[in-house]
Formats: sequence, C-alpha cells, structure tokens
Amino acid sequence: MNQLADLFTSPRALAKGSPHPLSMVTTVSSSALAQMQTSKTSLRTYRLKCHLMGQFFDLNQACSSDEAELSLVVNEPVAFVRRYLRQAVLKNRIEIIGQKIWPKIGLVRDHRAWFCKAGQLIQERDSVFGFQTAYPSIGFAGDFSALVLRHAPGATLTQVCILFALWEAKIVFRRSELTASELASRLGLCKSTLSTAIEGLVASQQLHARGDPNDDRMKRISLVLNNESVQRQQDLIRTFLQPLLVHPGV
Repeated sequence: MNQLADLFTSPRALAKGSPHPLSMVTTVSSSALAQMQTSKTSLRTYRLKCHLMGQFFDLNQACSSDEAELSLVVNEPVAFVRRYLRQAVLKNRIEIIGQKIWPKIGLVRDHRAWFCKAGQLIQERDSVFGFQTAYPSIGFAGDFSALVLRHAPGATLTQVCILFALWEAKIVFRRSELTASELASRLGLCKSTLSTAIEGLVASQQLHARGDPNDDRMKRISLVLNNESVQRQQDLIRTFLQPLLVHPGV
C-alpha cells in the first residue's frame, strides 16, 4: 500500500500498513452516516458540518459566525445555517464568541475518538481545538459532498458514501466494481437502504448496475467514468491525493 506523507514529521514516517487517505475518508463518512438521518437534508447538513470541522480540526481556526457569509460558503439559505448553529449551541457542541465560532470540549473529544478509530493521523495541540489532522480530509469530504449536491440537489449522504466506497475500490484495491453485498458490508448499511440509494445514482447516470453472469440475484455496481459529474469527482480526488501519496494511482 502507498505511504502517506506525514506532514508533521518526515515524509516516510508512517508505517507501511497505514490506512490509505481515501479509505479513511470513506470510513469516517460512513460513521457519520450511522449517526445522521438519511433524509434529503442529511447531505446538506453534513456539508455544513464538514466546513465547520474542517476549520476547527484541519486548519485549527475559529470559523466566522456571520450567517450570511456561511450561507455563501456552503451554498445554503441563511435560515438553514441559523437553524443548525442554534441547535449546535443548545447541544453544547459549539460556542459563539463575538464574530467567531469555537468548538466545545465535547465536540473535540468525540471527534478525536472518531478520527483515531478511523485511522486518521492527528497531532495533539495544546489549544481549544485539541488536535489537528495531518491532511485536510474533512475539507475534502465537504468539497466532494458539495460537488455531488451541485449535480444532484436531492443527493443523500448514503449516496456519497457509496461513491466513496467505489472510488476506494478502484483506486486503493484496483477493483472496477463491487457487489451490492460488498457495498453494504463496507458501509454498514442494510440492503434495502443501499438499494434505494443505488437506484438514484443509476438514474443520474453516475453508477452502472448489472446482474452477475453467474448469479442473477447478485448486482455488480460500478462508476460511470464518462459521466461529467463522476469525472469531476475523479479530478477532486486526484487533487486531494496528489500531495499525500507517492503514487496516487488515480
């Protein structure tokens, strides 16, 4: 497996078996899916969360609390942003001081545990942010979600996770397709939920589903690589991986 570039020490510091960055993003996104409702709004909320968490843990920066500014950044109505921020404050996940949003200790603690479980390399920080990711994985997940939303405004986080898993299969494991059962196992989803999400991606011509020649009950799923949206996904993944891997393989 290709090695990551450890941005805090030397470029060859990680063990050979360290998780591929795309695998880590797939794991973290599927973990987020398990904690969120898979409604049409879930991907929009995930996109907003990624922006905030990317500021906190990718960049170790407070985020602007200007609702109009945030709405432009995440391409959502001000009311949508305001509602999320109010809920996050009430749940003691963030605090707003002046014109800045800061993470609360519970948010930091939960994300540290979450990222470590997924294999994300982090560096501890003696600050309100608690730690910093070694590379901008949270921001990448948010940018990928935004790209999917531009192509399909009704897309869900389930569908983004399916796309991540298929890109992981292609780039990391050199597999052009996965069975529906393999996707369900990778993402921790029941087959009925997965089937509905796959149907939407097939309808938008981002995925191709075919019957297994040896078993008509089994579906094999692959990316439609000549689809414009899928090509843009590939370009974004290449940009994300280029600085991190010796041989990105995209």
